[in-house]
Amino acid sequence: MAFTAVVARDGNNASQSMAAWQDLVNSANYPIVSLDTAQSTYRAAASFTPQATAAVTLFSIQGSATRTIRIKRIMLGGVATALSDTLFCMRKTSALGAGGTTVSPTIAELDSSSAAATALVSHYTATLKAAGTDIDGPLSFWRQFQATVTTPATAYTHPHSAMVFPEGGSPVGQSIVLRGTGQYLEVQNANAGNLAAGSVLDYFIEWVEDAS
Repeated sequence: MAFTAVVARDGNNASQSMAAWQDLVNSANYPIVSLDTAQSTYRAAASFTPQATAAVTLFSIQGSATRTIRIKRIMLGGVATALSDTLFCMRKTSALGAGGTTVSPTIAELDSSSAAATALVSHYTATLKAAGTDIDGPLSFWRQFQATVTTPATAYTHPHSAMVFPEGGSPVGQSIVLRGTGQYLEVQNANAGNLAAGSVLDYFIEWVEDAS
């Protein structure tokens, strides 16, 4: 099957394109029920040593000046030199906080025919990155276990990552939407104390960009 656009009329009688798959044999069009939605989809991923101070931004994604950013999935995991348990928070902000040694990983296009991404993903190392200015309340809190880098004599569990958006067990709902460069999504360390000694975190963010 090949992807094609079906032209339909909206409520104003204007022509609009609708995504569909087209069978190559009989040219019939079928609704898309597939991982391939033909939307331009992007992913940024990294493993990094965060600044360990409490209540700081660990990584973020900034909206675009030219496209609407719709965040589809976020994964987070990590290890430390001692067993630990960390409270994380996800918030939309209107400005990043001060400081931070910024690293911006190379963005991958899930389909190489997509246009270059316009969102910016960054994580922060070495120096403290203050939490940004909230747009509204937190989107979620979650407590995540960090296993040790090497196997200790007791109380060991295998390191694992967690899907932090969409939240585990929740139905598929609305994306987290960023409109304009003045909107950010931040993942923050919400611990009352610092991250565990020797923490190394890994994450990925996946999103689509459109002209809506």
